[in-house]
This record gives sequence, C-alpha cells and structure tokens, in this order.
Amino acid sequence: MHYKIFNILLICLIVLNCSKTEKETLQPSQEFDNQISVDDDYYFEKNIYQIVDNVYVAIGYGLANSILIVGDGGNIIIDVTESDILAAEIRERFEEISDQPIEAIFYTHSHVDHWRGAFPFVDDNTEVYAHETFKKGFYDQNNLLKPILTQRGMKQFGFFLPKELQRGHGLGFTLDFDFEQPPVVYPTVLLEGKKNILTIAGVTLEVVHSPGETDDQIIIYYKDKEIVFSGDKYYMRFPNLYTIRGTSYRDTYKWYKSVDEMRAYNPTYLVSSHGPYLSNKQEVQDRLTIYRDAIQYVHDYAIRGANKGKTPDELVEEFEYPQFFKENFDLREQYGKVSWSIRNVYNGYLGFFDGKAVNLEPLSTKKRSKKLLEIIGSKANLISLIDEAIQNGEFQWAAELSQVGVINFPNDSEIKNLYAQSLEELSSQETNPIARNYYLSEAYEIKGKITPDLTFNLTEDQIRQIPIETIFEAMPPRLNPDKANNKFITVGFHMSDTGNKFGIIIRNNIAEVIHDIPINPQITVTVDSSTWKGIILGIGDAKNAITSGKLSISGNYLKFIQFATMFEKD
Repeated sequence: MHYKIFNILLICLIVLNCSKTEKETLQPSQEFDNQISVDDDYYFEKNIYQIVDNVYVAIGYGLANSILIVGDGGNIIIDVTESDILAAEIRERFEEISDQPIEAIFYTHSHVDHWRGAFPFVDDNTEVYAHETFKKGFYDQNNLLKPILTQRGMKQFGFFLPKELQRGHGLGFTLDFDFEQPPVVYPTVLLEGKKNILTIAGVTLEVVHSPGETDDQIIIYYKDKEIVFSGDKYYMRFPNLYTIRGTSYRDTYKWYKSVDEMRAYNPTYLVSSHGPYLSNKQEVQDRLTIYRDAIQYVHDYAIRGANKGKTPDELVEEFEYPQFFKENFDLREQYGKVSWSIRNVYNGYLGFFDGKAVNLEPLSTKKRSKKLLEIIGSKANLISLIDEAIQNGEFQWAAELSQVGVINFPNDSEIKNLYAQSLEELSSQETNPIARNYYLSEAYEIKGKITPDLTFNLTEDQIRQIPIETIFEAMPPRLNPDKANNKFITVGFHMSDTGNKFGIIIRNNIAEVIHDIPINPQITVTVDSSTWKGIILGIGDAKNAITSGKLSISGNYLKFIQFATMFEKD
C-alpha cells in the first residue's frame, strides 16, 4: 500500500434527500425516542437550527456540527466540519443569516471532523483558536501515526464497503472520503492554561481546557446566553472512551470530571458538536448527570476488578449493566462500547500485562496457530471444526479457528471464505456500527471484493503549507534500521528560504533530530524548504535536486546519497 505520511485525511460526508427548514428548533427529548436506530436519518436532519437569538447550529452537513455566533460587526464559528466542500455550503447558509466577516474560528479539538473544513470560513483577519495541546494531538494523528490510523479509520467508517452496505455510525450518516485535500488552516492562537476569557466581536466566551475524548479538547461557555458548547464532551451515544482505529489513552476519570465542569455552569442550552442540541435547563442537568455517571461506573468497575486481580477478559465477560444504564437514550452503544472502554481503562492504568505470569511472554499468534494445528491434526479437521462452529452460531470461535487456518494455509480459498463468513456473521449480530463496519471491511478484503487504496496526492500549495519542522520531526520513524546498521552520520541543514537550521544524527540504528547544525557535521546541506519536503515526501529526488542546483552539499556526496536513501517513502 502506498501512502504519504504527511497527507491530511479529508473526510467528506454526502447527505442525500434532506429537507430544509429555516431556523427550526430541534429538541431531542420531544422528537426522538429510545427506539431510534443508527439508520434513522431524521436524527441528523440536514438543516440550520436557531438555538437563541444570534446563535445557530448546522446539523447534518458533515460528520460534525458547525456553530455560528453572530457578534457585533463580526461572526464566530465553532468547528468547521471535515470538508471544505461541506463547509462552503454551510457558510453560504450562514451568510443568509449574517454576512459579516468571520473574526474567529474555534477548533474544539484536533479530530479531523472539527478543523479540516476551515478554509472556506477564513477571511482576511480571521483568528483561529485552539488549546496549546492541540499541536501534539494534531501531530500524532496527522503525522506520526497517519498511515495506521488512516488504514484502521477507513475500516471503522466502512469507507471501502459497497454503498448499500454502509450504515450510519452513531454520530452521523454514512461517509465518503475525498482524497482531494484543501489547504490546512493551522491555529493562529494557541490558548494556554485551564481557562481563558475572550471577548470577540462583542461576545464574551469562557474557553476551558477540558480533556476527554482528546487531551486538547475545549468546552466554550457563552454566559450571556446560558449556552455550553460541549465539543465531543457529550453526544447522544455511549461515549467512545476507546476507538478501534487506535488512540492514546482516553482518560475516563478526566472525562467525567470534565462533564462535571459543564454541569457546574447549569446551562439552559447544551450544544454538542454531533447531533441535536438540548434546550431545557433540567434536561441538560439530567442528561449530563447520567452521562458522567455511566463513564464513572465503567471506570470504577474496571478499577475495582483490577484491584481484585481480575484480567481485562474477565472484567468484560463478567460485566452486568446496571438498571440506570439499560435502555437509556444517551447510553446506546452505537458509537462507543463498554467492553472496549473497560479494556482501555485497565490498560491506561496498568498497561498490557494482565498480572498472570503465563502472559508475560505469550506465544505469537503465528506460533500459537501452528501449535493448535498440530493438536487439531489436519486441514480437513480444522475446516470441519470451523463449519461446526458456524452451524452452532459460535461465530467468534469460528473466526479464531479460521485465523489458525489462514496462518497455516494462507492460499487456501475455502478457509479464507470461512474466515470471511464468520466475520460477516459477527457483523450481522453487531449493533455497534463501527464494529460492524470493521468486521465487514475485513471480510470483504479477505474475499477480494475490496482493495483498500490509500493513495493521496498533495498539491504544491498543500506541500507549501506543511511546516518544515513537521517534515524533520517525522523523519525518525521513517528510518530503515537495516540500512542504518553500524552507521554514524551527522548532517546539518540550512534552509535557504527560511533560515531554519536542523541536524540529523544517525547512530545506533536511530535518527536524532536537533534544531541546529550538529557540531562538526560530516555533511552540510543547503536547500530550500519546498525541495526538501518533496524529497522526503517521495515527490522529488535528491540526485535531481543536486543536479539542478536546488540542493548543494558540503562534504561526502556518496555519504549524503546513502543517508537520503535510509528513509522510507512508500
């Protein structure tokens, strides 16, 4: 699979057959019931809703909502969806309400559906606000771990599945991903500390750092209107305390404490970045209370069990839903799942080891599979066992046995088909759309019905926007340690257009990046930022850059070529 590490995933959400009602108020407690399914489009009806005078929310355009606050001589936008196409449509609708220039944009956190569509909202003097921790969250998701998060995210959202098999995933409609990427709009103001009070266009907002789904998340309190903008701190699904696309630890303790911060404001209105808003003070309190209680219940359950020596598997198997949890509208596992959350809490506090000595150095899946086949005796016996498991409705066991088969007989079509069938059966029983999408995506990939293609194409403008610091910071994980084995190389870089200086030191099969020229470098490179970005992204070539005069070196030419080829691009 081909990928470019710095490409930013653009998620485009296409919403079909949606009606348009001007300035309608949406009150979920009155209009939705507990029987709603993930496929009920009316839950995310595409529209602009008026919350109070001068405050509006766009629902159903993108995966995330976008919020408009009309100020005195200027407008404020909170979150911008994941697509410039969708954002442009939203802005057009917002301008029907107010065509004032946009003075400020707030990113509630670093997930792509909250910042990627910013470009159409940016005017000449627009400031873009985020918390200071946004930078790390953005880097981790869109640089350091972009390839694997993209792969798993595509499966999670069912991107490669046929349209007729795609389903909503708890926060919005089915998704289409557009690989044509708009310019990235980075924050211009990074807010420091716990709380910042800002007055913009005559509107005073209290911006609070409130970790939960991400460490960089903020909530925004508009005191004059008694509104809390919750970002992803609250939405009408069981929260995604862990996401199967992969994530750093989502601290559940901090999450429910952050919900308490919202409760303390006692707002009349609660505006989430996903789904409908709430517009009754008591209802807001009731929903936030049961929401945070569910998070704490899962957190405390995992801790109690861990202290009794329970393993994560045991904790998941033994979990029983308390009465308050059952059939609650906000706690449906149509985005997050309790089982994932329990494992996340355990691992967040105690790490991978479950306390059982036998699991300190467990056999690899490959070795275990070969041992199991020896016990089973033959391929024919294995196929018979898989068939039996499927017939008995033991689809997880069938999938695990099938995995033994594909490891031992990787080219056997019968075993592959049984593996795919077991995953499809698991998907049919799964009410969580994310899990369902993942099962189906892998099944279709096994059967050869889909071929994930994650090729991205960057424009010159997009390359130009990538900070040169990001390019250098992303180089160490791209180092091929075999090519660097027993090598010691020091390289200094002068960026001719920006004046920046960097150094890379190759030793002990790693690459250390420093923000200066190393002492006595073996090689010194003078190059403009654009040329170096192209070389690292695989768009340009070091030899051609030298020949054309765009890159010059002082030192050993052959050693530099050797250095340049140590870093993987594909």
